Amino acid sequence: MSHNFKIVDVTTKDELSNYYDAIAELFLESFEKPLSKSLWQWAYIDNPFGDPIVSMAFDGEKLIGHYAVVPMNLESENESILGFLSMTTMVGVDYRKHGLFQELAERVYEVINAFNQPAMVFGFPNENSTPGFIRRLQWVISDEYRVMQVTPLSMDFAIEKLKSVNTTGALTLNMENPDVQYWRTHKPSQEWNYINGLGVKPFDDIADIMHIGLKGRLQDLSKGQNYNIILPIQDDESLPEGVTTSFGYRFGYRTFNMTNEPNIFVQMSMSDIF
Repeated sequence: MSHNFKIVDVTTKDELSNYYDAIAELFLESFEKPLSKSLWQWAYIDNPFGDPIVSMAFDGEKLIGHYAVVPMNLESENESILGFLSMTTMVGVDYRKHGLFQELAERVYEVINAFNQPAMVFGFPNENSTPGFIRRLQWVISDEYRVMQVTPLSMDFAIEKLKSVNTTGALTLNMENPDVQYWRTHKPSQEWNYINGLGVKPFDDIADIMHIGLKGRLQDLSKGQNYNIILPIQDDESLPEGVTTSFGYRFGYRTFNMTNEPNIFVQMSMSDIF
């Protein structure tokens, strides 16, 4: 659809910082809660992978549309690609019939495509936004992932399920990089540890398995609590005693300058950003 809104594309941290107040105002309108400046600073500005890519629409001085990705490169034993996590998609309530969601996203994707390197935008869309990502942005969406609660005695089930992912050859976050490890484990108010190839975020009586590195062994986890872990689970799959489904964890992506579909090891460390 045609419109007379001003479009601003931002590709540096310094320039994006100038728009924080406008972004926070649209965030409050879109999500009915205030935007944490420390969390925004951590995700967009302190990010060790580099600069965000953001496309924004303005009606006069008012920010009315926002599509952003933050860099989060993915690696396997054999390859690395440019990775970008899709973040905080927002369109003002009174401006949702102008095609801004698609227009802003495609402008961001044009920047990524112009790098002429293998790249992937990925994210974890909710049920309401999934149809738009598929229909308008040509994302590939998988509904097979679930957050599963697993007891220590049932951890063998998780180990066997992860074998089907071929984790050693799959793209995921490289937590062995010291800068990435420090940044990812120091999210404001939600710090966690990465030790001996295992990233674990503890709560009162359960812990999230945030990341499994190449040297990480689920067998080495403490036996004193239950764990949440992302696993590929079919709807009709029979689950053993001690394994329950907590909730679905929809994952999606779109690739650029790649001829083959990527093999991805989906982990909590790749999400849980905002």
